[in-house]
Amino acid sequence: MQIELTINDTLVTGDLYDHPVARELFDLLPLELVFNDFNQVEKVASLGRSLTLRGVPSADAPGPGEIGYYAPSQGLVLYYDSPGRWPGLVVMGRFEYDLDALRALPNGTRIRIAAKPSTQSP
Repeated sequence: MQIELTINDTLVTGDLYDHPVARELFDLLPLELVFNDFNQVEKVASLGRSLTLRGVPSADAPGPGEIGYYAPSQGLVLYYDSPGRWPGLVVMGRFEYDLDALRALPNGTRIRIAAKPSTQSP
């Protein structure tokens, strides 16, 4: 499932993995969320609702450039570093963006996430 993130004026491509949590997020798109830094590892935004955890491991260990969902806080997370393995954390996909630029984004940055428009051949 291909997605686009609009970070400031930059269009960023990404992919969501094929599992129930990522599919549920994909069905909610488009979203515009406010992201804040957490622990100098990630940018996190509240979804304001929970996503299903069926069909995914009970813990995960995301890496830089991955998209995650943290169930305890209902947070959508963009990782620029590795937080380690945490219960309730689900890796949902990847994005292509300069990780130093992501780290430098100020708290309160709005990021729009949408399904990538399909391109059909004539």
